[in-house]
Amino acid sequence: QLGDLLYEKRQYGKAKWACIKMKEKQYEQSICLGFMKLMRYICEQNSSGLYLGITIPIVTIVHTNESQSEMTQSVTVAYYLPEVLQDEPPHPFDSDIIIEEWPSTIVYSR
Repeated sequence: QLGDLLYEKRQYGKAKWACIKMKEKQYEQSICLGFMKLMRYICEQNSSGLYLGITIPIVTIVHTNESQSEMTQSVTVAYYLPEVLQDEPPHPFDSDIIIEEWPSTIVYSR
């Protein structure tokens, strides 16, 4: 709607995220497959064997070419690990998922 804010700006401090980079033919397919792999990690396919819980946000990072003039087919889907898991995140069974520590980050959410 005209005049309504369609997104929310959120600030996250330095934190660990579970990330997966995907490169399928279609952007939407990369996001869906990446999300499904992360959901398996969240739902017990991790070294703790426990359900980790859903956090907000699960983000999608769109990558661009070197000149930043075009989007590439590559996207990163990332899951913000809950506070209780920040010090020792469970290891994913899927080797495509990596745990990264990100600096303070701004996320635009809709």
